[in-house]
This record gives sequence, structure tokens and C-alpha cells, in this order.
Amino acid sequence: METLPFKANYNYKPIILLILRQVIKISKIAKERVEILINLYKNLYRIAKLVQEYMRKYYNLKKSKGLDLKEGDKV
Repeated sequence: METLPFKANYNYKPIILLILRQVIKISKIAKERVEILINLYKNLYRIAKLVQEYMRKYYNLKKSKGLDLKEGDKV
């Protein structure tokens, strides 16, 4: 009788409850979730860029360009 290293260390044989069909199903679900996460990341990135554009636009509108001084004006 062959002794597995796991059984030798922990005195029992691990029971694997997954069958091949379940593994394929889980991998399909994982792939779908990864695709969903990638799409969410892309949307978030696009929205963040849009928000940055608006922030830059409104900051530049309120930014002072300096005083309207000409040469010879009293300061």
C-alpha cells in the first residue's frame, strides 16, 4: 500500500469533492467575473478621466491670470 505524503503527515487522505464538470463550470464563472471586473475598471478609468477634464476646465476658469498692469502704472 502506497502512503501519500499528506497522509503520512496528517494521518488522513484528503477527499477531493470536485469533479471535472464542476471545475469547468467554476472556471467559466471565474472568467465571466474577470470580464465583468475588467469592464468595471475600464468604465471607472474613463469616468475618472472625464472628471479630471471637468476639474481642469473649472480650475482654469477660476485661476487668476495676474493683475492687469502695464509699464508705467503706479503700484
